[in-house]
Amino acid sequence: MNESNDENIDSDSKDVGQDGKKTGEEASSGQTVLVDKRKTRLHQQNQSNREKTEEHQAAGADPDADVTRYQRSGNSVEEGDTRFLPAPLSPVSLGVGRAPGSREYYFPRITPKNRVLKNRFILEKVLGVGGMGVVYKAKDRLKIEAKDRYPYVAIKMLNAEFNSHPEAFIALQRESSKTQSLSHQNIVQVFDFDRDEDVFFMTMEYMEGKPLDKLIKQYRTTGLPWDDVWEIIQDICRALQFAHAKNIVHADFKPGNIFVTTDGTAKVFDFGIARAVTSIEKTDGLSVHKTIFDAGSLGGLTPAYASYEMLEGQEPDVRDDIYALGCITYELFTGRHPFGKQPADLAKKQRLKPERITGLKKRQWKTLEKALAFERKDRVGSVEEFHQQLFLEHKPRYLFAVSLVLLASAVGFSYVKNETETVEPVSFSEHDIRSELEFSIRLGLYKEALEELVENPIFSNAWEESVWKEYQGVNILLPPGDSWLMAMKNRIFSLYLSEIKSETDSFNFRSARSLLENSMRYSDDSRDLEEVRIKLSEAVREAERLSRLAKNEKEKNDRLATINKRQKAIDEKNKEMSTRRIVNEYNFALANVNKQLECHAGIKMRDFEMAIKKLRSLDKRKYSLVEGDIVNALATCIVKQGERFPERAIESKKHALRIFDNNSLIVSIKIVLHDACNSYIAGFGARGERAVCRDPMKTAGYGPDLVVVPGAENIRSFAIGRYEVSIAEFDQYCLESNKCSFPDQANDDVPVTGQSIKAVKGYLSWLSRETGKKYRLPTKNEWAYAAASTTRYHDPNRNCQFRSRGIQKGDRLVKITTGKKNSWGLVNYLGNVREWGYGKNGQLVAMGGSYMTPMDKCQVSHWQSHSGEPDKVTGFRILRELDDE
Repeated sequence: MNESNDENIDSDSKDVGQDGKKTGEEASSGQTVLVDKRKTRLHQQNQSNREKTEEHQAAGADPDADVTRYQRSGNSVEEGDTRFLPAPLSPVSLGVGRAPGSREYYFPRITPKNRVLKNRFILEKVLGVGGMGVVYKAKDRLKIEAKDRYPYVAIKMLNAEFNSHPEAFIALQRESSKTQSLSHQNIVQVFDFDRDEDVFFMTMEYMEGKPLDKLIKQYRTTGLPWDDVWEIIQDICRALQFAHAKNIVHADFKPGNIFVTTDGTAKVFDFGIARAVTSIEKTDGLSVHKTIFDAGSLGGLTPAYASYEMLEGQEPDVRDDIYALGCITYELFTGRHPFGKQPADLAKKQRLKPERITGLKKRQWKTLEKALAFERKDRVGSVEEFHQQLFLEHKPRYLFAVSLVLLASAVGFSYVKNETETVEPVSFSEHDIRSELEFSIRLGLYKEALEELVENPIFSNAWEESVWKEYQGVNILLPPGDSWLMAMKNRIFSLYLSEIKSETDSFNFRSARSLLENSMRYSDDSRDLEEVRIKLSEAVREAERLSRLAKNEKEKNDRLATINKRQKAIDEKNKEMSTRRIVNEYNFALANVNKQLECHAGIKMRDFEMAIKKLRSLDKRKYSLVEGDIVNALATCIVKQGERFPERAIESKKHALRIFDNNSLIVSIKIVLHDACNSYIAGFGARGERAVCRDPMKTAGYGPDLVVVPGAENIRSFAIGRYEVSIAEFDQYCLESNKCSFPDQANDDVPVTGQSIKAVKGYLSWLSRETGKKYRLPTKNEWAYAAASTTRYHDPNRNCQFRSRGIQKGDRLVKITTGKKNSWGLVNYLGNVREWGYGKNGQLVAMGGSYMTPMDKCQVSHWQSHSGEPDKVTGFRILRELDDE
């Protein structure tokens, strides 16, 4: 839909940029439209602020934090409130998949396989990522064939969450067809809703400009310029009025869904996911189904802009859009959200009220305050009413300029009444004009502006021009000889004289001359300036004399500095040549070999081999004298390495034998393999793969991933499964032993269930024989100790039963790798499947809860007795005893 030259947006909104389009045109379906020149001001201001924005970002500010989505703060949300847990987004560039059952969205990256959709649309680049999907810039081959000058369209590819909601596609296709009827200059045009195999996408017009949420961020301390605010509000009101007239509610209205084009026009998009106001329509006597899915659960709800009723799950209403419109209007004027990004229900609970906006008339503020009401019945009834009341007292600035021109002429004026009735010119005397209230107000404004400028003299070009402009305005309105005007004139002249003296004393003669010329505007007697002009001329001559002396002295010093610099360069070159003769290449190469043999963190055999080859090639005789010492040092390093990392030491020994041709000392090195699961890595399982161990099996491959748990009082250190035993791992036992039936599951990366305790014991015995290690089920105390670890808070997104406000978890098993690991590296120890272990007196128990267990009971302390018979919610996690315990 749009793109940007200067930044990419990783947030809910999209950014834009130039793409070869001429000034005065808009990239919209290949059509050329007239540009309103008045609306280019906002774009120009954006351009001028771009460097400041980039400097701000370089200083460490976060430019792409997504403020349009609800985020937790220290005291804004009650503890335990999980209604709006943020859904993490996988980076598009990585193309990361989505784990089944998780809230993580999947956005496909562009690959040769999916680069062309429907053999028509060629995806070129990512424009932005949002909760509903990812937006690409694409070329339309049909437009290229038609030789369209602007063949670009925007492609919105919906995220994979929709795959589990087939009714969502039907509803979105229906709403997309409605959106195609929303042909309006302030609504982004949607061309079609289509699919290519399992990829669902929407095609929309491609635009250039900037999303509104980014503009608000740029002006977050002051709010946007008010002239631009009024134009943007007018545009979005027109868009909503048009949609509401067709019984369509947006239902996710927010700054991220508003786009300001390069000509200043504001456009609303994502009406394709908005839901109809009417629950059912009639077409040729047949009923048309209403939208039956909740877009909010698929990324179509933004809590900060959703009304109280939307958060409560009620049917959308036009007044829900009016609440969001009120929030956006407040942000445009102030740069901040009226309730600090709090959702409406929490803001209502805390009885928050928006701060009054200085500058809005009382009627305008009451209208905006009414739009922000928490209850529908208290809000403005329609967008049209909101627009009329807000703009009732808003007047363009140019109306004041008309009166000024009439006063300057002081002859007479005429005006047009109701744009048709013309009144004959009437002459006014100077006394009559002054008596007018408008004259008094205008004169007061001129005086106030001029006094403020004179109170803060900075003598920049802009300051001087502003003073002269305000002075001329007062001079036109006041009679000659007015005491206030004469006093102000003398005051300004005195300021100029002081500044001229200051600039002269600072040798800024060019500035002093310019000030001298400008000061003549405020003096009627040239004799006042003659003395200043003479002093300035004398100062210039004296400065020129001193400059010549300084120049001569500088040239002398420069010549001496050049001579000294050349001599220093010669000395340094001679010293360098002497050093090169002393330190020859052989010694340098030998030093490199010795550095490799320091063996602080092992030895890099490839680098060592290259250093040896270099040393041999320089001087074979000298090398033969030191080879014995080199081999001795290498053997010592390999032995040292074998004490901690025997597998690496074996590889180093093999490499050394290739370098030194089966040297007897290297051959004699003994390396003893020890248990990979040992106390050295106890408690470090969460730090990465190097602290995870696996036992090799006799047949092939390795056993399950293990992490080592440190010992404690009455508990010896042991290794425990990093994950629950999966179907794939249990299948290997069934295949080789032929003593069990294969689990009946479509996915083999979920925990194995439906097995008896007898089958599980068979698996543990088989695994012990294959690895030569002792495997068993953990005791209840061992399991609880490993699960609790040192973690203070357990995974809040664990796979347990949870339903609240459109969020639903615990419907099915998820992958064994899904979830957050505890401080010792265990994953999915709470929920998913309950895990077998032994309690007191060998009693079989199931611990930790399953995906069917309510979230509040999914705790480390949760356990219950078990018969050992197979069921669909019970699995197990293995324990392996350590050799060094």
